[in-house]
Amino acid sequence: MRKPFMVEFMGTPEAGKTTSIEKLQNVLSSKGYKVMRLQESAERLPEEIPKGTIYANLWMHYQTQSECLRAKFSNCDIVLADRGLVDSNFYGKKFLWEEVWTDEEYQKFRMQFMEELFPDLVIALIVSPEIAIERRGGEGRLVTKEYIEQYNEMFYKFYQEIDLPKISIETSKKEQNEVCAQLLKVIEEHLLK
Repeated sequence: MRKPFMVEFMGTPEAGKTTSIEKLQNVLSSKGYKVMRLQESAERLPEEIPKGTIYANLWMHYQTQSECLRAKFSNCDIVLADRGLVDSNFYGKKFLWEEVWTDEEYQKFRMQFMEELFPDLVIALIVSPEIAIERRGGEGRLVTKEYIEQYNEMFYKFYQEIDLPKISIETSKKEQNEVCAQLLKVIEEHLLK
């Protein structure tokens, strides 16, 4: 079976993941690559499931995993996933570290993963709390200084545990075109390996 090269984007809210994926998809397509984009599953969360709960995380995980499975069998060269399975695992770990889940609950959750669907490359985009709030247009439900500080602290801890090819980019002081050019270079380098 021909496997497309899968790239997962994760990181701080408002770091530019979705925007970068859109730009990158256009650039890669113009270079002749067949590109599939997997939308962030949180964008499709049914209103019946409360946001920020374990159940929301489970629903998003299963949606993401099914999309990754579909992508694996697609006729494309590159898959760009907006918050994929590694990110799903991060949220599981986040629940564990926040003591929302016990270690047993986290281990049961981890048993739900199809490891063969993990990406070939993880790209983490990070932004400071101040820039995240500025990009959001002010503080909101999730984008608060305290939340982003805690998020980034847990994310850095989790990022160190990722045992896949990975790169992190601090986007606070970078223009979107600069981020896209850096991402294109990284992806093309990995495609040549």
